[in-house]
Amino acid sequence: MASVLALGDHAVAAPLARAGVARAPDDAVANLVERGGYARDHILLQFAPGINPATNSKLRAAMAAAGVTELRSAFVEAPHDAKTATALGLDRWQRGMLAAGRDPAGAAARLRKLTGIVVRADLDGEGGLAEIPNDPQFPSQYALRNTGQVVAGSTGIVGADVGAVASWNATHGNDMIIAVLDSGINPHVELAGRILPGINVPDGTEITLDECNHGTHVAGIIAAAGNNGVGIAGLAWNARLLPVVVVNGCSGFEANVASGLIWAVDHGARVVNMSLQFYAFNPIFLQAVQYAHAQGVVMVAATGNNASNIVAAPAAWNETIAVAATDNRDVRATFSNFGPEVDIAAPGLNVLSLSGTSAYALQSGTSMAAPHVSGAAALLWAYNPSLTRDEVRALILAGAKDLGDPGNDPLYGAGRLSISVSMALAPPPTIPEDLDGNGVIDARDLAIVLDSWGPCADCDACPADLDGNCTVGSTDLARVLSVW
Repeated sequence: MASVLALGDHAVAAPLARAGVARAPDDAVANLVERGGYARDHILLQFAPGINPATNSKLRAAMAAAGVTELRSAFVEAPHDAKTATALGLDRWQRGMLAAGRDPAGAAARLRKLTGIVVRADLDGEGGLAEIPNDPQFPSQYALRNTGQVVAGSTGIVGADVGAVASWNATHGNDMIIAVLDSGINPHVELAGRILPGINVPDGTEITLDECNHGTHVAGIIAAAGNNGVGIAGLAWNARLLPVVVVNGCSGFEANVASGLIWAVDHGARVVNMSLQFYAFNPIFLQAVQYAHAQGVVMVAATGNNASNIVAAPAAWNETIAVAATDNRDVRATFSNFGPEVDIAAPGLNVLSLSGTSAYALQSGTSMAAPHVSGAAALLWAYNPSLTRDEVRALILAGAKDLGDPGNDPLYGAGRLSISVSMALAPPPTIPEDLDGNGVIDARDLAIVLDSWGPCADCDACPADLDGNCTVGSTDLARVLSVW
């Protein structure tokens, strides 16, 4: 059989913890807010059972020294279920109001020392609503935020989306390099400044303009500029794109994809999107996939658009994440190939993305489903760069919303992509200055620096030596204070 690529068949114009990740429950809700700020006028205090703040002289003296001027209830009114509230300790929380100019972190650190009196003394973290970008056509992007809007005559189901909004409060993809093995990428206004020099394998040139009005659409799903007041938003809108043309027009051969894949990996791609379908399963293609896998790359591939039980290459191979297509009601798209090789599903019917150099269009296909997963992989890696390839894959699958038969099934794999849940499952990035590992840079980290001051006894086991010179000194102190 000839190795022929078919692009846009259904186009319409216009193992984590270093071992494995537990699957998220179907009703899991991500709670991701931007990290950073906290209340300046108060701290949160939970007292030990039986402690009366009004009569405990030791507590009152410590609060005065910490700058706490009064205590106020933490809640608008007491919880109605008093028994449960007491069992949880909710009845023992108060807001400690601070005198003007007093440092909340210092006040909390002082009061934490009251063992047996104060159970918790915490900063009141500041977050906010999940970010909704100002792109005027974002409301039409059901795949990213499904509000039940009508797309191409079909009314969606609220929440049948990949959960992009919650994820954006953690990252927008930073400078992740994503290779798009496709028909090229046009210099669309929504991709300005983020298309890297690429290669055209069949032509033997560096001309990477889109030859099939396909690769640009795929690229937009991954990385169209978000929150810029123009058009749409891509999933990882700060990522950079490496265009690798592997076709002439809309069709091509497996050997050219193999060559382009190796080139992309050797030129810095960490995520590779292959919205392609081949059926000859040539060994040279498989070996190129195995080569990329050995380099620690996440490869995402479309299952194919033939409504067939034969999953196309390269999605059929274990080294890739095989992506089937769903619609805006979380139902399998009728054209989507299926089989035991399917890993996950993502929106692929009537997906809005880029066209030409300034236009937008709806297209359908597993070609549109795959880039949602590529964008998700980029977000996970940008959020926590220490994740391995296998951990990124495991998180993507663990976060999926189960569809179809319970558990993995040949139509949906693990289920429909939910990057918000995957992000919530991901371990937070390690911050070197968080010396006690509690997720907050505070007085305890400062104390570790001061306690370790001077030459390190063991240069390889000296965590407070942040600049790596085998001595804990002023530079290390400055680093802790700079991210306090």
